[in-house]
Amino acid sequence: MKSLYTIALLLSGLSMYAQENKTSEPQDQAVILKNAKEQEAKLIKDYEQYNKNNPPHSGLVSDYGLEVKKQNLKPKNTSDNSGKLLPNTASFDEVLATIPNRRSRKASQPINKKITVTGLSNTATLEEIKKNYS
Repeated sequence: MKSLYTIALLLSGLSMYAQENKTSEPQDQAVILKNAKEQEAKLIKDYEQYNKNNPPHSGLVSDYGLEVKKQNLKPKNTSDNSGKLLPNTASFDEVLATIPNRRSRKASQPINKKITVTGLSNTATLEEIKKNYS
């Protein structure tokens, strides 16, 4: 497999080397130079013609009589729609209520944070431990 890659790279390198060393005839270079000068003259002529028709824009927009159009802002409806829901939609609290083991924000039941664990206290002596586990 490595030999296939090396042969392919060797052939591509030889072809690039052959293209670099290829000499072109002086007549071809003269024709190419003549075509390039004709193309350059044509581009210059087109550019000058474009500049005559379109003067360069410089300065402020207001110098050319252009104005920014004022946008007509639609007045917002300030009717009493602030607490209403669209039809077939659920409120945020209803969505939260669908999550298992989640209490809603409006629930008035306090969370029982005090957990009572029956067993030995932190200061239990060795004798008390032996009594409980024997």
